[in-house]
Amino acid sequence: MEVLFGTLGMIPTQRDIVLFTEGPSLNYTTALNIVFLALAAVLVWRFLRTGGPEMLRMMGAPQHAARPHHVHATHVGV
Repeated sequence: MEVLFGTLGMIPTQRDIVLFTEGPSLNYTTALNIVFLALAAVLVWRFLRTGGPEMLRMMGAPQHAARPHHVHATHVGV
């Protein structure tokens, strides 16, 4: 790859490195990330507390053979 890039002139000749001049900062996106992380934690907690895993296991369980559907008609005397 180096030979191919060198032949095509795609290897940069100037290799300047720009370092970050300031560190991480707190802004509105940070606040939104925290709010939605808390919301996700509440939803996961609720899922686990209300039987979500059991429901998923039942949904993934193989279905039994379909039973015939019986219709019972009622007779109305005239």
